[in-house]
Amino acid sequence: MEKIKILVAQHKEAEVFHNEVYIPIHVGKALSKTELGILCDDTGDNISHLNPYFCELTAQYWAWKNMHDVEYIGLCHYRRYFQTEFTMENVEQLMDGADIVLAKSIFFSENLYSNLSRDLVPEDILAFFLYMKGRFQNDQDVINFLINCNHFNPCNMFVCKKSLFDEFCQWQFSILFDLFEILPKSPYVREQRLMGYLAELLLPMYCITKGLKVKEIPVVSMMGDDKPILYTSPFTKLKYIIRFNLLKSKHRFAMRQDLMVALKQNSMLDMINERINKYK
Repeated sequence: MEKIKILVAQHKEAEVFHNEVYIPIHVGKALSKTELGILCDDTGDNISHLNPYFCELTAQYWAWKNMHDVEYIGLCHYRRYFQTEFTMENVEQLMDGADIVLAKSIFFSENLYSNLSRDLVPEDILAFFLYMKGRFQNDQDVINFLINCNHFNPCNMFVCKKSLFDEFCQWQFSILFDLFEILPKSPYVREQRLMGYLAELLLPMYCITKGLKVKEIPVVSMMGDDKPILYTSPFTKLKYIIRFNLLKSKHRFAMRQDLMVALKQNSMLDMINERINKYK
């Protein structure tokens, strides 16, 4: 069994860090005529054709279904790496006391629900909230994360034991595949990536609700860089990153009735209820 493998999601020709641990993978290969001469996400059990919607998650899904003889597994991007390099020799030390490594948190001046609703399609975000609220009605930590939290770990980057990874993927993709069937597909590239954006919330949400011990590492644009990337939210353009106490904030969750009407008229409420009923 291999000690650790970290997939590096790549979709075009680019300088990519690679060695025995870091393995570049061509994401969306099923839709690409480009030959990068590297591992591809369209072999075995895969969702490569869904890359426009699931982004780097097509690499994550491929690893879940096709990589088995490895103790630790991770995911990063061709322009985003953990500042600390993982090796066969140091992985145990780096993971000591932690269940999972995530990208360093970014903070906002509002809760995640408001943040998402403002810069993505608000009906989509409300549908996501209603689905999560209905499916996890006995786990309020899931809902509280979405409406009370003002920070998350971006990029869908992680390193953890393969056994934990498998459990997380089963949970995450069951949610995303349900939502993919419910939510309409946007003709615009940014909104098409909704599954990838929602996944960025599901990863830290899972860690919090499962009580996992998280270690955060800053993200750099290339291995060996000493200056972390200054992240702002992928969902909003803020001039300032503000840590705040939500209980004292004016930003509170409010379910807009006009959006509820829109979801009802489009039969999305019925589709949400149909999906969550199968988990009862």
